[in-house]
Amino acid sequence: MDIALLLLYLGFGAVRVTLARLRRGPLRPSWPWGYEVMIFAQKAFNARVARRSPQGERRAWDAMKAVGPSLRRVGVTSHWHAGIEHLWFTPTQVARDTAARVILYLHGGAFAYGSRRSHGELVAELALAAQARVLFPHYRLAPEHPFPAALDDAAAAYRSLLAAGADPSSIVIAGDSAGGNLALSLLLTLRDRGEPLPAAAVLISPWVDLAARGGSLERHQPFDWAEPWIFERWAKSYLGSTPASTPYASPALAPLHGLPPLLVVIGSAEMLYDQVVALVDAARHAGTDARLDTTPDMVHLWMSLSSWFPGFAAVTQRMGDFIRAHAAPARSAR
Repeated sequence: MDIALLLLYLGFGAVRVTLARLRRGPLRPSWPWGYEVMIFAQKAFNARVARRSPQGERRAWDAMKAVGPSLRRVGVTSHWHAGIEHLWFTPTQVARDTAARVILYLHGGAFAYGSRRSHGELVAELALAAQARVLFPHYRLAPEHPFPAALDDAAAAYRSLLAAGADPSSIVIAGDSAGGNLALSLLLTLRDRGEPLPAAAVLISPWVDLAARGGSLERHQPFDWAEPWIFERWAKSYLGSTPASTPYASPALAPLHGLPPLLVVIGSAEMLYDQVVALVDAARHAGTDARLDTTPDMVHLWMSLSSWFPGFAAVTQRMGDFIRAHAAPARSAR
């Protein structure tokens, strides 16, 4: 059903985009025809499923992904901790008993959806690029479990790595979109509680200010595949009765001193662009080593389409290089 809906939007988009490009050229200067068709279809699909129940939205996005080439090059195992399923993604060329660096990956999905099916290929690509094992917790989702349930689960996953004997210097926390929010909020939580910090963090198209309005959220709406009303709906679902200005919910609004090195990845056409640039500026001003990696013209999580557009994988390789440069091999993480 949902696959058929996406295919319908892709077909309709192929016609619409072709006619539009004949009139005005690409919507963004560097966009290939196929990418513009894909964004058209994603935007239409997202606007449709965002009106469904949370359960319906989860089923829709899970249906969009299949096993890709990178997932075939990693092994995936499962275990449960504190009532939450955790998956290990391990590159097949790294023996299970071989010391390796570890990524704690917090998936995106507006705090309301996301799973191995929706994010497995992206996680596998990062594991291969970083030559690292990835711990992927299926944290609790909103609105059934509003803030701070997901953050609590992320913290429990990190502490489970330490309890298993991993050195913090071997761990990098990473996350995309809402997961980028959780990754940064987890760093703040650890810092404020005096707990050991990881070696670094990678924030991918992070949604770090749930109180933000206007700016690129509106200016880039014609290009990106979400809309302002959808962000507001997602924020309300996650926050419940918590104010959007709460620092652990909108970590861009928190003091950003005393954090490990950050790599923050964004496309210049993303709706989240302004808040990400502001985050990096604030982190640098606070004395944190924060690097901004901007890819021109790209929209939210463009690298997740690298199976179709191989050039998009370049940013994932840069993330892997950053992780390998900052994280020492782990002593133990199982």
